[in-house]
Amino acid sequence: MTNILEKVAKSSGRFTPTDAREYLALQIARKLSDLGSVRHYAVLFEHHPEHLLLDIYRRCENKGQLSGEEFMKNLRALNE
Repeated sequence: MTNILEKVAKSSGRFTPTDAREYLALQIARKLSDLGSVRHYAVLFEHHPEHLLLDIYRRCENKGQLSGEEFMKNLRALNE
């Protein structure tokens, strides 16, 4: 039971990256003004190639549309 409570406490607390992928996820969430979804970006980095996610970020940046919504829209478009 304690293990479950520890997991919940960690998931609702401040996000602290533990590796390079999580650090990148945090930086992208910051740039997209979407820190509330940082754990979501960390999961994306676990399941998608880093270069793909960075390319999507660059596309958003080049369009001047830095938002979590635009990032996800571009990711969905690539997966269709």
